[in-house]
Order: sequence, then structure tokens, then C-alpha cells
Amino acid sequence: MLNERKKKILRAVVYNYITTAIPVGSRTVAKKYRLHLSPATIRNCMADLEESGYLTHPHTSAGRIPTDKGYRFYVNSLMERADLSLEEKIRIKKEYSHRINRIDQIMEETSQVLSLLSHYTGLVLAPNLEKSIFHHLELVSLENGRILSILITGSGLVKNKIIETEKILPKERLGEILNLINDRLSNLPLKRIKEFISDQLKIETSARKIWELMNQIFTWDGVEELYLGGRINILEHPEFKDLARSKSIFQALEEKRLLAEVLSKTASSEGVRVLIGKETRCRKIRDLSLVTSTYRINGRPVGVLGIIGPRRMEYSKVVSLVDFMAKMVSKVLTNLSHTTKV
Repeated sequence: MLNERKKKILRAVVYNYITTAIPVGSRTVAKKYRLHLSPATIRNCMADLEESGYLTHPHTSAGRIPTDKGYRFYVNSLMERADLSLEEKIRIKKEYSHRINRIDQIMEETSQVLSLLSHYTGLVLAPNLEKSIFHHLELVSLENGRILSILITGSGLVKNKIIETEKILPKERLGEILNLINDRLSNLPLKRIKEFISDQLKIETSARKIWELMNQIFTWDGVEELYLGGRINILEHPEFKDLARSKSIFQALEEKRLLAEVLSKTASSEGVRVLIGKETRCRKIRDLSLVTSTYRINGRPVGVLGIIGPRRMEYSKVVSLVDFMAKMVSKVLTNLSHTTKV
């Protein structure tokens, strides 16, 4: 357990390093933070903090920088959240004031707003199809027996897919299938529909071809769509000026499946969650931190949004921003779900 003196010094080191990206020395802490302690006393405390794993130093003559453990203690015990300004809140609300009636537009807009206000990279994981409610389906005949399937959920999520069939289906037959699906399955959870179709395929019936077609329509790859805003922002921070390091980080951000998996693991968390460095349990982004929150539709958790940036992240502001955006997106999507349903 840290005493009050060491807590104040750790807070000063973390805050100063976040704002300057320069290793912090004892004289800097003594001059800037009015702790009424001598540089020698501060230096001894910093040495103790390093020995305990809260601080480290890049090389022998340099000042100290926080470790993941130091950042974690700061976020959990020392940080004071910086509320968004009234101007920032008005700006966010204005972004959603014009009518947006497609969920992909909302996801894209949200990732850009998160990036713009944080100066890091905004991420939004679209609602999980498994947890979505089926609203209706559209089928369009294409060439060579192919069919364009347009699946629309109760939240407004649209999933397009090309279906291959063994033979060309007449428009009348396609219309019958479409009416059957929309009449019988509307407002059912997609997961339940998939299970029902799977059960029907186990039974040999004259309608087997229809069930096989429906199985293709309601089967997807299981990876939710991930929206990224401001990827280039991360490369503007001084710790990523090294070409090899920046290339590695940028490649990691391009791997949407990897990022989606990391985000998915935070979906069941309540409130805002902060993952620092190695806490992401992903080697490719161990030099980054991730701040996330779940957004909801009618109170039901459906997706995750957040911000990814350097471990030297302005956590006090980012936590408030992510929290506010999650509540705003939840409100927008809930309103959209009410207008989508018939």
C-alpha cells in the first residue's frame, strides 16, 4: 500500500508524463507540483516506486516513466475524471441531430466523433447479429441463379449476402419464400431462427431445399463489423515516431478481426473499462491502451465502443468521453429501433 506522499508523487509523474511525453525527474516534480518536499526526498520516493514496479526509466540518466502497474494505480485510485465541457456535449449532440436512419451510418459517425474529440483512434463494434431481432428480409434475383439477401434487424442493422442456388428460382417462388420468412419469423431473435432452421434440416421433408436456402440466408461468419476512425492519429504521438514501431502499430489497427475479438471480451462489462498495455492480452497492441463501454438498445447490451491510444493516454478525459458517447449512442439506437419496427 502506498502512503500519501508516494501517491502524490506518482500522480505528479503520471500526469506530467501524459502531458509532455518526457521522462520525469525529481526536480521537475519539486518545481511544478508544490508538494513541499525536497528534490532529494522526491528522488528517494521515486526510487521506492520504481522498486515496487510503479515506475521505470528508459536509461540510467533519464527520469522516470509510469509502468502499466503505475498507470493502473493512477486510473483506479488517483485520477480525477475531467468532465466534458458544455461546448463538447453540444457538439456531440449536434452530430446526431440530423436524421440518420441506418445503423452503419451511426457506427461510422460515432467512430469519427470519438477520434475527433480524443485525438486518438475511435472504435465501434456493431451490434452482434446473434443477439439481434429479425425485422424483415428482402430477396433480389441476380444472374445465374444467384440471390442477393438483404437482412434487416430490429435495430436497423443491414446485412447483405450473395446466395448461390443450384437452379434459378422463379420470381413467384422467391416471393412465396420471402413472404413465408417475413410472416413467420418477424420479431424473433436471429439466434433462435438459426437453431430452428438447423432442427428442420435434420428432418427429411419435401421442403428441404427451402430450408437449405434459409440456412444460407441466416448463416454469417460470426465476426461483427468494426468501424475505425482516425487511425493515423496514433502515429502522431512521439512514442511512435520510430518507423518500425509505428509500422507494427498501424498493421495491428488494420487487423479488424483481432481488434473485434479484444473488444468483444469487454462487452459484458458494466460502465467504462480501461485496459492498459498488456492487459489487452494481445501482443500486437501491448504498447496501447483501450478504453471501452457497452452501448444498449432498449436497455439491452448490443455492442461496444471505445478509444485506443498510447499507454500515455489522457485517461481522465477519455473515460468521460467514452461514457458520454455510450449513453448518446444508446439513446440514438433505441429511438431508431422504435421507428424501424412496424
